[in-house]
Amino acid sequence: MARRDLLTHPIEWIKGKGSSSNIAVSSRIRLARNLRDFPFTHRCDEEKLLVIADKVKQVISKSDLLKNSDVIEMDSLDPLSRWILVERHLISPPFASGGPGRIAVIDPKGVISVMVNEEDHLRIQVILAGLELSEVWRIANKVEKVFEELNYAFDRDFGYLTACPTNVGTGMRASVMVHIPALEMSKQVTTLINECNRIGLTVRGTYGEGSDVLGSLYQISNQITLGLSEEELIDKVSSAVSQVVAEEERARTVMKHKLGISLDDRIWRAFGILCYSRMITSKEALELISLVKMGSDMEITPKISVEEWNNLVLGVQPNHVQVYAGKQLSPSERDVFRATFLRERLKTIVGK
Repeated sequence: MARRDLLTHPIEWIKGKGSSSNIAVSSRIRLARNLRDFPFTHRCDEEKLLVIADKVKQVISKSDLLKNSDVIEMDSLDPLSRWILVERHLISPPFASGGPGRIAVIDPKGVISVMVNEEDHLRIQVILAGLELSEVWRIANKVEKVFEELNYAFDRDFGYLTACPTNVGTGMRASVMVHIPALEMSKQVTTLINECNRIGLTVRGTYGEGSDVLGSLYQISNQITLGLSEEELIDKVSSAVSQVVAEEERARTVMKHKLGISLDDRIWRAFGILCYSRMITSKEALELISLVKMGSDMEITPKISVEEWNNLVLGVQPNHVQVYAGKQLSPSERDVFRATFLRERLKTIVGK
């Protein structure tokens, strides 16, 4: 797909139609699967990686569920286009580096994406808006069955075998992206992380393991994959996220009562900078967009829908900025274009 196609390709989670989507931004399930007759990818030579990719393509061509999907060879995309897919949470940062046999399969709605020859032979991902892990699992289970004919590496005692031992068992990571600015501002995130760790969950940055937190966006996911069923893991993550949503709502209510006009002032100042700045970094933009979205939810600032907010969050990312600009930009040029983008978008939103 061309860069413009990447921007216009439907991405279902952006629409924000799921449960509690003002705080639980998106739900994702990722399944790690390997083929029994091949070494793990880090021990595969180029010829074997290409054979695996070809086998996957053959299965896709016969599948009613996936046959209309885009099959994208990473090495056929320029680096900017690859990072557009990362920013849209359709592929992982390591996968964006490309390499032999690396293909991404993305369905017409942007709900299903499959990374071939990442850390594992198959990384099956399904993502929807809101707290919808049960529905995401229903879809992911159907996708997983499409590739069963390739003969998964499976052990009766240990379950699905994976390149990283921490994924052995179900091979499943169930995660929910949450937007929790009030918990962050009230210094409760450390407590949240400790409590999640205590019950076998983990809290990561915006783009997963090893990434920074941007705009108060955190990923909550299961830490273990062995010893519990997929349904038990989903229940555990869903229950924890439901509690986080309730705690964020409670923290917002407390902040509004305690801080009053000073909270209003902070949020309106953020709104003003976004509306009138001439240069802005992605980090600052995301922090201010986060405040303004919370202000919208609390009826302090003009209404911004979840879909509009998701598009703002994507639009200020470094690679999206360059595609919208239609050319390569230096960091300072990106900051200028980003400010222009925000002024124009917010003018449209406020004018509704």
